[in-house]
Amino acid sequence: MHPKKNSINIVAYHYIREIKNSKFKNLRGIEYNFFKKQIKFYKKNFNIISPDDLIEILNKKKKYNKPCLLLTFDDGYIDHYKYVFPLLVKEKIKGCFYPPINIFRGEVLDVNKIHFILEKCQDTLMLFDVLRLYLKKNYNLDINKEKLKKINSISKINPTSIPEYDDASTILIKKLLQNYLPAKIRKSACNYLFKKFVKIDLKIFSKQLYLNLKQLKEMDKAGMHIGCHGVNHIRWKTWSFKKQLNEIKESKKFFDKKKINTKNFSVCYPYGSYNQNSAKVLEKLGIKFGLTCDHGNFTVNKKSNKYKLPRFDANDFLKI
Repeated sequence: MHPKKNSINIVAYHYIREIKNSKFKNLRGIEYNFFKKQIKFYKKNFNIISPDDLIEILNKKKKYNKPCLLLTFDDGYIDHYKYVFPLLVKEKIKGCFYPPINIFRGEVLDVNKIHFILEKCQDTLMLFDVLRLYLKKNYNLDINKEKLKKINSISKINPTSIPEYDDASTILIKKLLQNYLPAKIRKSACNYLFKKFVKIDLKIFSKQLYLNLKQLKEMDKAGMHIGCHGVNHIRWKTWSFKKQLNEIKESKKFFDKKKINTKNFSVCYPYGSYNQNSAKVLEKLGIKFGLTCDHGNFTVNKKSNKYKLPRFDANDFLKI
């Protein structure tokens, strides 16, 4: 892609690792060697800015001409410490990192259970049948054609959101396990499928998947920006003002207690999910900016909202 003049471009990353040489060869992510190629591309075509630069630009205390780019990394994976952090230090780049709090309490986020279930079971039609049988047997819940039609109709992809990079059956499974089913049933189904297909103890897997507090503190001391991605990575779309307020407060309190810098605290909405309460909450708490999964870039003007900043997905920069 060719960057627009005077644009602010924020890129969202998740998994970055040596995927082909790992035991999870089918994981959807960015190969480390290609990430290094992307960094070279960014340096050539953008002014790579720090989170503090972004705050000054948003507050109109800093001018910019060349297209600017900020790197963000969601979910607190060990990838971000093992691969991303050393390269950013080497290239003198400051990135934003958003780990949900419960990953430091030995939990595996349901969203990540789903990723690795899909990694191990490539036959998504078969996986859907296993899921449907489990729901029928344990909860007398029948996912018939009418319900499938309803799920698809109420979950149309938002044209302004970061594009989907999955096939139709994968998207359907994700919708069921991330959103459509009741929370307790979703968690139970995720745990069942994870045990059946991934076959790794969740406590052990959590230590393998996520960075730990010692590593996060090292990144913080090196000047990386650590922000809020919620406590347990749950959608905020239906949440009240008070619930979102408490979620951000709990996240900040955790980092403060661990002596991680929250002076210029920011929020990255889990799943990019927010509502009419979100900007009001962020403003009340003095949050510096909020990141969505709305797709694209922006320029700083009267219409721009620092609590609803759009991002590109790392996959938007595959053809470079």
